[in-house]
Parts: sequence; structure tokens; C-alpha cells
Amino acid sequence: MEVILTDDVFALGKRGDVVRVADGYGRNYLIPRRLAMPVTTGNVKMMEQQRVAMAKKEAKFKEEAELLAGELNQLHFLISRKAGETGALFGSVTTKDLTDLLETQGIHLDRRKILMEQPIKSIGNYRIEVRPHSEIEASLTVSVVSEGDTEIARVTKKSEATDRIIAELEMKVREIAQLTGTKKAEERTVAPEEEAPKRKPSRREREAKEAPEEKESE
Repeated sequence: MEVILTDDVFALGKRGDVVRVADGYGRNYLIPRRLAMPVTTGNVKMMEQQRVAMAKKEAKFKEEAELLAGELNQLHFLISRKAGETGALFGSVTTKDLTDLLETQGIHLDRRKILMEQPIKSIGNYRIEVRPHSEIEASLTVSVVSEGDTEIARVTKKSEATDRIIAELEMKVREIAQLTGTKKAEERTVAPEEEAPKRKPSRREREAKEAPEEKESE
């Protein structure tokens, strides 16, 4: 039988797709669970109308995400933490710290859209990827400094002043790297206007890259 999927179904199709399935699978599983509906003229018309409405809604989300990305790219985060002589933080900087600072600017962002594999645990300049939309990328410029007498936690528009902060911090991190004989500190710093680090490839990209190698080995 043919059915119209009313939701994404793994290994079968996406919402709105017309697919052919076994009669029992359609009648006893997909339709009762409201994952699909029978193919009729009325149902096809209804799904088409919903598809158009969803496309318009998605376009609006994407447009809003593009505006947000442009705003995020212009921000500079300055955060202080207690740190040791090697630059290692006694605490850490997390996605929650960043979203809390964004809230002070009236920007509401789900912290799951900030792509940090682990919290920041050393002083330095960081360029952190953000995905306000699946097709839209942005980056946050974050400077984590050693805490002095007062705690610092602020986000401002990029300017000559923020460029100086970034440059001075990078110099300090490099000095620490030379004294300790490590390279990690230098690798994590990001100077003003440098390219952001290449993002980690997705699982789909890794599988696509590995597929030819598997065929050759066969």
C-alpha cells in the first residue's frame, strides 16, 4: 500500500513523502501511530498545503538566523577565571556562561547551538562555532583571562579596544607556552580576523569520505 508520511520515519522517508510499504506495516504501525495516512486526493492536497506553510515558516526561521549570525559575528566575550601560572583555569567556561552573557544583550540562544565539545579550561582567545540554523554558521570570539581583584564577564561589540585585548592575551599565552615548552597554548589562540578553525566533519561527511576506501580494500 501507499501512504503519506506525516512525520519523519527513519530509513523510510521524510514528512510529506509518499512511500510504498507492506499493508500490515502501514495499517498496524504507521497509521495507528499517526506517522502516516492513506493516500487519497484529500490527504495529498492537505499535505501539500502543510508543506507550503512549513516551507514559508522555515524560510522565516532561516532569515532570522542569518540576521542573528551577523550579530553574533560582531561580538567579543571577555571572561575572567582564577588561573595558575601555566594558564590552566581553576574553573572553566561553559556554554551556559556564554548564553547567560548573551541574555544580557537581549539575545536568546539555545546553548545546544553553541558547538563546544568541552568547556574552556585555559586562558586564551577562542573562536567557537555556533549554528543558529542548520544551514547558517556563526562564530563567537571569546577571550578568557586570568582573574585579578575583580571578576570580569562582559560581551561587547568588536572594536580597536577588543582587538588590543585579543592581541595582548595572545602574546601572554605565547609567553607561557615558551616558558612551559608546550604548543597547545599557541594552537588555541586566535588573533583578530584570523580564520576560524576548520569545523569537525559530520558523521555523514566522514562516512562519505571513508566509503571509497572501503571499496578499494574490497
